[in-house]
Formats: sequence, structure tokens, C-alpha cells
Amino acid sequence: MHIKRIRIDFKVTEEIRRFVYLYVIVSKGIHLIDTGVAGAETVIEDYLKSIGRNISEVKSILLTHSHPDHIGSAFKIKELSNCTVYACEMEKSWIENIDRQFTERPIPNFYTLLNQSVSIDKMLKNNDILTLEEGITVQVIETKGHSAGSLSFLWKEQGELFTGDAIPATNDIPIYVSARDSIATLQKLLALEGVERYLSAWDDVYDTDRGKSVIKNSIDYLLRIDDTVKNILTNSGDKDQDKIYGQVCAALNLQNPLPLFKASVFANVREAQRIN
Repeated sequence: MHIKRIRIDFKVTEEIRRFVYLYVIVSKGIHLIDTGVAGAETVIEDYLKSIGRNISEVKSILLTHSHPDHIGSAFKIKELSNCTVYACEMEKSWIENIDRQFTERPIPNFYTLLNQSVSIDKMLKNNDILTLEEGITVQVIETKGHSAGSLSFLWKEQGELFTGDAIPATNDIPIYVSARDSIATLQKLLALEGVERYLSAWDDVYDTDRGKSVIKNSIDYLLRIDDTVKNILTNSGDKDQDKIYGQVCAALNLQNPLPLFKASVFANVREAQRIN
């Protein structure tokens, strides 16, 4: 019984190159945490063949959320294995209808990264317990903020916490739909007991002490962004969102941030205005 981390590289545009990590739990059956972008099934299949296993042995896919780099090959893997797909009900509409996802969150190369919807077999909610097989008991943890229904998964016997995109790396650009929810999620993960390792979809694997340190730094980073937005809203008479965004980037010394960071800043703006 072991975990394999697989890196999937992809391009949002020619200038914006990204990667995502998916995780393969190899045991009596094969269990996946996320599936990478479309086409990643071949990388997974090649790895399984290299250890004498087959993609038809995949028993379950646990989706942390609905973004293209996490669900891109889910349909194909389900087709090849007849596995069970688990996800949060709040992400259902985007997972099962990718055209709706593109309409509501258009990104470049969307249909290259994600070209087929997949049906969810079992809807998950906070604190659900899944017994995938003997020795693999998974606690479902609601970790919304990066998306409306993001989930993390704690493999209780091993203390392995799969966090998806819930923990923003402080050397990267944070993407979230709610700063408030993201900060609350990080505080929840910081207090969570029984974690031996934090396994992120876009950062290194950390042990307990280092993971907690990273989470604390991430909380500080998101609070700094939020304070920056609030200060600009208070001290600037500008109502133009693009100008506010430019001032935020300048104040944070961010050069050419990812386009989706603009949506993150607007989330801060909406929450600040709601409070006022």
C-alpha cells in the first residue's frame, strides 16, 4: 500500500504554463485523488503499467473540486474502469456540465484542458466517512474558498491529508472565490488533528510541522491581501474595479499576476463592501 504523486504539466496559454499534482493510492484497488487535465489518463495508465497494475483496477476517484486541471481525465478514467466518482454536491453543476462551467468561469484553452463532463456517483459533505477498502478510511473535510465546494480528504489510518488547492502557496498567486472562506479553511486545517503529511495539488508535500508553518504563512498572506484591498477602498476614491485591481497589484509588488487573480481581488472587494 503506497501513494504515488504524479505531476501533470499543462498550458493555459503559450505564456502561462502550469502544473498540477494528482495522487494515486495503490492498494488492493487503485484510488485517485483528482485526475489532472484531459489526457492525463495516459500518464496514470503508464505509471500503473510500470508497477504491474492496470487502469481498469481504479475503484474510486475523489475530486477535490471542479476545475479543469482536477477533473480533466475523470470521464475517460471512469469509462475505462467503471469506478465510483465522489465529489461535493456544490460542485455538481460544473462537473456534470462543463459548458456551464466555461460560461461562468471562462479560461483560455478550457476545452483542451477539460473536454468531457463526468457524472458524480456519490455526493459528499463535510465529515462524511468513506471506507474505500480495508485500511483506507477517508474523512471528508469541507475546505471551501478556492472554489465554492472544495473538499480535502484525510486518510485516517495514514494521516495523509489531500488538500487540493485549499492551501495557497505564498510564492504563487492565490486564486479563490471567497477570501473569508479561504482564511476560515486554513484556520480549520491548522487545527485539524491526526495529520502526518499535507499533500497539495500545487505545492510540495509537507510533514506536520512544516505544513502548519506553511498554513500560517498562507493565512498571513491572505490577510495582507485583504487589508491591502480594504485600505485602497478606504483611501482611494476610485470606483473602477480595474483601477482598484491595478493599485492592489502595485501595493503587493505583483508583476503580471495570473488573470484569475483579478477575480480573487474582486472577491475581497465584494466582501469588504458587504461589511460596510
